[in-house]
Amino acid sequence: MRHERATEEIRELAALYALGSLTQHEARSFEIHMREGCSVCEAEFRKFRHAAAGIGFATAEIAPPDYIQDLLLARVEREPQTAPEEVQPSPSRDAKTVEESSRPVSAALSLSSEPQSRRPSLFPWFLVVVLAGLGFFAAYSWKTAQETNLQLQVKSSAAEADAGTLRSELEARKEEARNLGIILTVVGKPGTRMARLIVQSAPAANAAAIIWDVEQNQCFVLGNFPPAPEGKRYQLWFFSQASKVSVGPFKVNSNGPTFVTAPVPPEAVNASAAVVTLEPDNGSQIPTYPYYAVGRIE
Repeated sequence: MRHERATEEIRELAALYALGSLTQHEARSFEIHMREGCSVCEAEFRKFRHAAAGIGFATAEIAPPDYIQDLLLARVEREPQTAPEEVQPSPSRDAKTVEESSRPVSAALSLSSEPQSRRPSLFPWFLVVVLAGLGFFAAYSWKTAQETNLQLQVKSSAAEADAGTLRSELEARKEEARNLGIILTVVGKPGTRMARLIVQSAPAANAAAIIWDVEQNQCFVLGNFPPAPEGKRYQLWFFSQASKVSVGPFKVNSNGPTFVTAPVPPEAVNASAAVVTLEPDNGSQIPTYPYYAVGRIE
């Protein structure tokens, strides 16, 4: 079976084959596989063969320190010296025989004095594999940490947005509770007057109400008012049989119930009706007809 790309298993098999670490059966199978035309395995083998060829020369020779020679000389001086025994040649053997008999010994000495062939070390290759594994692990850990950090940032942003919405809703509920407390306090006072405002365009709708705190000489406008048309604003009036007194313009809350406090002018003390009109932005000295809402003060 031919491979389409190099995998970790293929790289490991090619590296072991290049180092001669496979069994005879495994090496034979790998050779047959490459001869069958697997270019991926052959390319990996060539790459590791080139690397394995330089493993033996990857470590530079290091000269021994100078004190080693002094230690060796001192040890030689401590060893007892014995004179070598002189070997007398046998009278029956001539010089030629001695020379021939000494040849094998000289050959053996020359062979034993030859330096042993340097065996390749697997440590550099092992170090390369370990460093590559550490690099892969570091890259994977960094990528995982980045993805985790991004997910945490998204969750944190969503949590902050939710917390902001909840804070806004909580403040709105607190404001409504304070307003309700004020209304209950004012309604419980003796002499408090009220008016239910009826929208003129929809008589059946109870749009808002006016609560007049006579003791403090101030009134409260509360209810649901739609946003005023562009270039217009709401204005409150107190009507009596003799006069039409402006209490003043007020702003409505487009996100919920409106709760506005306004001082009542002294000349409106005998008022019997409350009227809301839509006036220009700069206000008006007289109410504009048709009126938006009207209510009797009781």
